[in-house]
Amino acid sequence: MPRIPYPETATLEPMVQKMLAGTPLNIVRMAAHASPALFKAAGELGYGISTPDNLDPRLRETAILRVGHLCNSKYELHQHLSIARAVGLTDEQIEAIGVMQYESLEPRLAAVARFTDDVVRNVAPSDETLADLRKHVSDRVVINLVMCIGHYGTVARIIGVTGIEPDEEALQHLPTNAEEQAR
Repeated sequence: MPRIPYPETATLEPMVQKMLAGTPLNIVRMAAHASPALFKAAGELGYGISTPDNLDPRLRETAILRVGHLCNSKYELHQHLSIARAVGLTDEQIEAIGVMQYESLEPRLAAVARFTDDVVRNVAPSDETLADLRKHVSDRVVINLVMCIGHYGTVARIIGVTGIEPDEEALQHLPTNAEEQAR
């Protein structure tokens, strides 16, 4: 049982009701408490992060799994373990990400995991951590990763504050904006 009840759909603005239609995830239902502008903006940011052209899915899921572990977000991990597998992370890689055994990861994934740890814990990563990441990705990807880490940190905080329970079934992939608009 969540600490804050889900909003009654009938009391929400029509734009929010439309965005909720076809999206049964508890996090989305709970986020509908936000103002319509913030609800819409958060959804658009999430879709932007999930677009492979903006962020390689394996890098994205590495960062999200680290955020989930660092924030102790069972909901986030429940949703993203299956997505991580769907985008090609192996069970061994997922385990290594979870227990911080980065030496067993390919250098690019290890750099993303270390960067995520540093950003979540310290906000500003060390020069060494940032330089290591920049050896593997463009500056655009660095900024996109920061936005991903921040967004999923916010999601973990909404989950923690409201106490929502994991959905019965986890997503197998993140829907793109085009897929969501087609509904």
